[in-house]
Amino acid sequence: MLLPSAGRQDDILVQAALDLGGEGSVYHLLAHIPEQGEDIYAVLIDDHSVACFELSRDEGTIIRERSSVISFDQYRSQIGQGKRRIGLDKAAANARELIKRAASDAGRPSQR
Repeated sequence: MLLPSAGRQDDILVQAALDLGGEGSVYHLLAHIPEQGEDIYAVLIDDHSVACFELSRDEGTIIRERSSVISFDQYRSQIGQGKRRIGLDKAAANARELIKRAASDAGRPSQR
């Protein structure tokens, strides 16, 4: 899971997903593929969509023409069967649990 307050790399990845229109409250890193001049990432946003993007290593900026946000179902279909799908399904289940827990906690009166 990516935590914006956990460090610079998490901040960059969450901000990249947000910049592409990927609004959410829970972000999971699904894939990181290092290439020569850029890194390719797939980030699950809550349990509804996936931001797929390339970040330039030199500038740390998104290469927009090779980046998008797609639906969870579309990404799930693209990756096929196997370990990646199992990981995706586990990350989505974890995101649903975290969102449910946060909603439950928000409805509780604070204890002092």
